[in-house]
Amino acid sequence: MAKTQRSGAVMNQVTRQVKKAGRVVAKAKASRPVSKVQVTLGDLIAAAFDVAGETKAAAKLVSSRAMSQATGTHIVVVA
Repeated sequence: MAKTQRSGAVMNQVTRQVKKAGRVVAKAKASRPVSKVQVTLGDLIAAAFDVAGETKAAAKLVSSRAMSQATGTHIVVVA
């Protein structure tokens, strides 16, 4: 993979520690920062229906704890 840098600039390699079983700490390359994406509630519900296929399963998926952590808001589905 080719690396690019400005003339005269020094590239610092960023690493993060990864804990493994047995208290072994390994170094891994840090991932790139994730860019934020605007997603509407309708888009989330439509994607949940595509994945789950049923109304109850989609509602459970949208209101799950993992979805709350990913979106930063708690979604409550009232049926």
